[in-house]
Amino acid sequence: MSKELAADTTLSHYRIVSKIGTGGMGEVYLAEDTRLDRKVALKLLPREFTANPDRVRRFVQEAKAASALNHPNIITIHEIGEADGTHFIATEFIEGETLRRHFERAPTTVRQALDVSTQVANALSAAHAAGIIHRDIKPENIMLRPDGYIKVLDFGLAKLIDQPSFSTDTSAPTVARADTQPGLVMGTISYMSPEQARGQTIDARTDVFSLGVVIYEMLAGRTPFQGASAADVFVSILEKAPIPISQLSSDVHPELERIVFKCLEKDRERRYGTAQALAGELKALASTASSRQTAAKVSPSIAVLPFANMSADPENEYFCDGLAEELLNSLAKIEALHVAARTSAFSFKGKDVKVGEVGRALNVATVLEGSVRKSGNRLRITAQLINVTDGYHLWSERYDREMEDIFDIQDEISLAIVDALKVKLLGDEKAAVLKRYTENDEAYQLYLLGRFHYGKSTSQGWAKSIEYYEQAIAKDSHFALAYAGIAISNAFLWFQGYLSAAEGMPQIKSAAIKALDLDHSLSESHLSLAMVKLWYEWDWIEAEKELRQSIAINPNNSEAHQTYAYFLAFMERHTEAIDEANRALILDPLSLFINFYIGWVFWLVGRNELTLELGRKLLEMDPQFWGGHHLAGVAEWTDGDLEKALADIQAAAAREGGPIVTSLLACLYGMTGERGKAEQILNELITLCAQGHARRYDVALGYAALGEIDQAFEWLEQGYEEREGTLLFLKHSAAVLIPALKDDPRLASLLRRIGMPE
Repeated sequence: MSKELAADTTLSHYRIVSKIGTGGMGEVYLAEDTRLDRKVALKLLPREFTANPDRVRRFVQEAKAASALNHPNIITIHEIGEADGTHFIATEFIEGETLRRHFERAPTTVRQALDVSTQVANALSAAHAAGIIHRDIKPENIMLRPDGYIKVLDFGLAKLIDQPSFSTDTSAPTVARADTQPGLVMGTISYMSPEQARGQTIDARTDVFSLGVVIYEMLAGRTPFQGASAADVFVSILEKAPIPISQLSSDVHPELERIVFKCLEKDRERRYGTAQALAGELKALASTASSRQTAAKVSPSIAVLPFANMSADPENEYFCDGLAEELLNSLAKIEALHVAARTSAFSFKGKDVKVGEVGRALNVATVLEGSVRKSGNRLRITAQLINVTDGYHLWSERYDREMEDIFDIQDEISLAIVDALKVKLLGDEKAAVLKRYTENDEAYQLYLLGRFHYGKSTSQGWAKSIEYYEQAIAKDSHFALAYAGIAISNAFLWFQGYLSAAEGMPQIKSAAIKALDLDHSLSESHLSLAMVKLWYEWDWIEAEKELRQSIAINPNNSEAHQTYAYFLAFMERHTEAIDEANRALILDPLSLFINFYIGWVFWLVGRNELTLELGRKLLEMDPQFWGGHHLAGVAEWTDGDLEKALADIQAAAAREGGPIVTSLLACLYGMTGERGKAEQILNELITLCAQGHARRYDVALGYAALGEIDQAFEWLEQGYEEREGTLLFLKHSAAVLIPALKDDPRLASLLRRIGMPE
């Protein structure tokens, strides 16, 4: 090591004030820059590390690159120098404490952990963009200033070390050798990634893993990979799964735990692809989920699970699901009660999971579950409200009634839950909770059948739901919810290309207007009309007005937030679009279609890495759902990897993604030289267009991918005449997928007529 310097010693033009630290990278001093009259931190590099001129040259080259980084969360390097045979680095002097010192002084709150990790991820994102990998993210290299700013230290320095220096005390910081050559091990043992442990090449995802370790430690109070020796820690990193944070701390939001474990994936292909993607999710969680978590600890929260069908007839499943959904919708009207979204709550249907797991996944304190036995006109309904922490039943009841009593039963259950959770109903909330949308039990059962099929989120499901909604209206012509259901189901069929505008749009618009005429206080009614205004009429002012009204009536309507996110993305209000998109994801984190649609929102606002992340997330949630491969394929296409994109879009098409997928397949075949396959798909799409079951926009993209731009614009003009909603994606598609369209003057003309921003 370098000889320790006494106070008032001069090194170059720096006067030593005091020693402030020692580490594997050398001694650190507080010094005064006598030329510029400022405080600096002076790091002296150990002589044994600087004896090799070639290593010093490589280090200086990297340190120079690091010194060019200009980011508020990265320490500023003032100078790299040598005096009297001592190599040193002069950096800004940061008042504060390291994250390690903070650990020793006080536990880290969830809010602090989110703040620190987001700032570190932002710093890494800036460094990675400049081609610099940190290699040694750990609490000792993260400084906390008194004003809340985080500074990441030692960018580029880890590459200098050439010899391992492992300590058998794995609780202490230990440094391994660093290099980018395969076969060499680098980093601090407890914080290194599997590829570092194996001595493999590293990339930005290596830093993501190390930051994941740091976040885990902030939340759990210990590192995720531990052992009695360095070898044991290596084995843990390479082979063992960390203990869930929720088992070590009761304060951690499930979404934050998911983020941390995604960082800690042993296969780096499954981690966040960039630090920017990680920072985006952390920021979203900090602004939405963390506040919801705080509210959940103060205010009651509940997930309503689908009721079990105890009837002899399996066809009664629709009634069980519908009863639970109606209870959920009633409870969601209570401002003081956080209610998990229907899609996420119902994702546990048929699964043998404990209520504690449900509570952690949905961030709720209580779960309502029950069963229904239906025989003819007789009902036996049981319901129980359970505390997810200890499994204690807060309330339970059994109801033996006639079918015509179903509305009274729902009212009784809702009020019993309100009483059990000690929720105070404000203003007109009790009337809203007990509001009945029909008094006809036959119409009600038909509506529940419609909702049951709508929930399948397939073209067959949407079509079947419309049949039942229409039957419900035949029983009760004033059933506003059924009209809203017709409008929304038809809108999905039209948008996905299964229904022509000529056939579907009159039904969509008339049903939406009828729903509003019957009941102006329905969030669903305003949403259905907003979908018409946005996707068909391109009436931006009215679309935003209806969307904001829908959200105002029911802030927990994830579909309204999702649709508003699209509107904002099309208007190029990107920050607002991301906020709305994240709000939809927080409200309904386990919904396949919410995740799928939000993936496209991220793509529209230029956050392609988040689109890819959601694609991978969907594949984890349900490998058979076509949407995961679809998103991944679009993201890979955007990144220029046509081979991977083609494989994913082929996989999506094999899972019956419909015209929305096969059109992209035609494009990719055309762009990868398989013109015959592309033309075959285009011919099929043209036939479907003639039948009203595909979109002219899709055909246009296929021709554009084949380089036939004139034909592409002919089909785009036809799409404009049909007012196809997918034309709203055209501007970004031309910018990142098929650049041949971008510079054609016909594109600007078309976008102006649609009303898109210039």
